[in-house]
Amino acid sequence: MKIDGLTERQVELLDIMWSIEEFSEVESWMATLSRADRMEAQNLQNLVILEAFEESMEHSKYPEANKVIDQFRLTK
Repeated sequence: MKIDGLTERQVELLDIMWSIEEFSEVESWMATLSRADRMEAQNLQNLVILEAFEESMEHSKYPEANKVIDQFRLTK
C-alpha cells in the first residue's frame, strides 16, 4: 500500500501504528497522544482502511458495483 502526500508527522504516526501488533495496543497508544495527534492518527487509520478497501475492490469480480463505488473514491 502506498499513500502519497503525507506530512513528516503523518509518516511518523503511521510508522508507529504499523509497528504495533494488536489493535488494543494501538488504541492504548492513541489515548496517550495529544488531542490533535489523536485526531490525526484516527484520520490516518481511516485512510488506511479506505485504501485497503479500494485495493480489494480493484480485484473484485463485481464490475457494476465497482462503477458505483468509483463515484465516491478519493482517487482513481
